[in-house]
Amino acid sequence: MKLSLSLRLPFLARSFAFLVTPAWLAACGATVDPTTQVVPPTATTIAPAPAATTPPAPPAPKKTARCTPPLDVRTCNPVGPEPKTSSAVKAFYQADAIPIRCNEGDAAVWDLQPLLELSDDARIVMVGEVHGSNEIGIVSEVLLRTLAAAGRVSVVAYELPMDYEASLQRYVDGKDDTLARMLVDQVAPNFFGARLTRAARELVANGATLTIAAVDIPTEPRSAVLAIEGVAAQLTTKKSLVLATLPQGASVPASPSDIDAANGYFDHIMAKKDEICSELTSEACERLVAMTHALWASTVTYDDVSDPTLWFERREPVIYYNLKSKMASASDRMLLHMGAAHTRKDSFSAGSRMAKDYAPTRGKVFSVAPAYGDGSVIWYGEEVDLPAEPLSLVAALGHAPAQPSFMSTIRPSATCAANPLGRESDPEGGGTRAESYDGYVHYGRLTPETRPKETTFEAELPLVGASEGRSAQRLLRFHERIQQKERAARAFAMAEGARVRVR
Repeated sequence: MKLSLSLRLPFLARSFAFLVTPAWLAACGATVDPTTQVVPPTATTIAPAPAATTPPAPPAPKKTARCTPPLDVRTCNPVGPEPKTSSAVKAFYQADAIPIRCNEGDAAVWDLQPLLELSDDARIVMVGEVHGSNEIGIVSEVLLRTLAAAGRVSVVAYELPMDYEASLQRYVDGKDDTLARMLVDQVAPNFFGARLTRAARELVANGATLTIAAVDIPTEPRSAVLAIEGVAAQLTTKKSLVLATLPQGASVPASPSDIDAANGYFDHIMAKKDEICSELTSEACERLVAMTHALWASTVTYDDVSDPTLWFERREPVIYYNLKSKMASASDRMLLHMGAAHTRKDSFSAGSRMAKDYAPTRGKVFSVAPAYGDGSVIWYGEEVDLPAEPLSLVAALGHAPAQPSFMSTIRPSATCAANPLGRESDPEGGGTRAESYDGYVHYGRLTPETRPKETTFEAELPLVGASEGRSAQRLLRFHERIQQKERAARAFAMAEGARVRVR
């Protein structure tokens, strides 16, 4: 069954939480150990058998020429007017779109060097996605490998729950972890969480040092409770303000009494924050506030009564806090993969706060959004048809071009004409596309991740610039629930006559 989105609402698809349903998992013959404990990490998360195995290394990449020459530096003072006619706009896009893959058959190569050139001083490169496609996860893996070959990534961050981070890090470090292994082996093969985790493990085996950052809210409140207890241990006279009503043992899904307790605790901590934080460092105070948000959001994830828009508002500070915590060192450089609503550089998003509010990364964030043609289909609990986005770019380059390409929203033309894509109004925000993103990757027609054989993309092609060497069920249920919450939020907003930005 296909759900046709007759309204052009690209924000809807971009903010979908990635999803592979338990039914699909079972159909693939997957099994899940129901006793696996995620938080805190214990020996039970490490499978005693079978022994860890390393997949065979891929063939050494061929040394090939770039798809395009190095980008020219365009210093225009002043920048001229933007093209206005449809033919002039089309000519601009066709002249300035940069292929990131070229050639066919055995000669095909990936060339993401232009993105490295454009993001040279960035500490964070953000890949925004439409959840549920094959193509975007593949390109994100290629970008990770390209950044690693250039020594420009130390943190791999993605939209996975924070209580899975320890398992994912163990797996990437070469150990055998039950939870992480089930994730990478039993979900859709092009799901970004699987692709980036597998690639990170291989890169570490070849000498890279990579830190994993799973930045979304936890699948259950327990990890947030433990974090809050850790902060409370630093208190003296104010300790009871934090611990006396701290909810313990919430069920999943939460009972009405669990939700009442989470609501009461959140309101209590916010009301008493200044008093409590008088005994804490600013860092500990920030952690208390973030983990209180995490406790609340993870508790009400399965609740159908709570205001879904409020759930989104209280989820984003957790993501922002988790991102900040992985970028404390001046040498840290991050690849972040999330839904495109999180990676925009304006308004509410965690990506925006990393670009504008967090001093160590302010002005040093490079964000890439997805472009795709009519006929695109994603998997979001069912197959969902997407209209072309951005339409002006896709109309110029084609709905299904032979190769994917990158289009900047900032660079003027070679003759110093202003960039028309960057000056377009962003349909999801109050500003322009250039204020939201630094550019778009045009993937062509997206295909659903449940049909991996339909994509024409292959991550295993040679890379320009590469060196010579080259419980899961709970997670799935969690992301299925996020999907439902996002649908509920949109329905709520439409019923109220207002539009909500789904995170």
